[in-house]
Amino acid sequence: MSIAISPRTLIEGCFRADGVAPLDVVYDVGLALGLTEQTVRLAIRRMQAAGELKQIGRGRAGRVERTSESEASARLDDRLLRFAFAQDDGDVVWDGRWRMYGFSVPESARSERDALRATLQRLGASVLIPGLYVTPHDLGEELSLLLGEGDTPRRLIVAESDRLSVGGVTDAQMVAERLWPASGTLAAYEPLERELSASVIPSPDDQVMTLAAAIPLREAFGQALAADPLLPPELRTKPWRPSEVRRRFLSVWSALGQNID
Repeated sequence: MSIAISPRTLIEGCFRADGVAPLDVVYDVGLALGLTEQTVRLAIRRMQAAGELKQIGRGRAGRVERTSESEASARLDDRLLRFAFAQDDGDVVWDGRWRMYGFSVPESARSERDALRATLQRLGASVLIPGLYVTPHDLGEELSLLLGEGDTPRRLIVAESDRLSVGGVTDAQMVAERLWPASGTLAAYEPLERELSASVIPSPDDQVMTLAAAIPLREAFGQALAADPLLPPELRTKPWRPSEVRRRFLSVWSALGQNID
């Protein structure tokens, strides 16, 4: 295993589709990955204090469950995952329009300003000037999911254009390279490629070892996706290696998924 697995990664990787993770499974998978039970317990307490999960029951007979806040974040991750694969398969075609998201938030509302910046960056938007971000994607639904219906979304100014000039460059693919250099995205997928090359499919009857094999892949994939703005294929050179790596990941993940209850 070449990628570091944190207790948080372990816990998140053990959640089932229903948002529940049995603690005996969490602890056993942690031990298989070199994490002691005490280390995992401390992480659970921190995540519970932060409102990211709640613990039901004690010891190995208990379980942890996602909170509504962490469920919203997990739903966004699922949306981005589905979008990435749909775009790889050619099911999403860029309409040639750039979306600009601007905001001016007073110092008294610094937390809102920081939340807007972090959310736009998480969604792959690139900063043009302070307070103005650009992306080829319509982020409306994702912003609503993350920011809710409070004052923060109402501070946004949204515009669209079919022409964008950055430093005198107007060619769309060249603009994309300036704002989202390919080198950074390609480098982000290298750990995932190494994990895929080293992956071994455990016995279908061994849930613990299946999860222990899946979690490093999940972490490497998550790190790669977090660094990938998921630009339309029209804005990248072909062939685009991250798309090929994602297809390899899907193949291995599907094989592991058949062994996970």
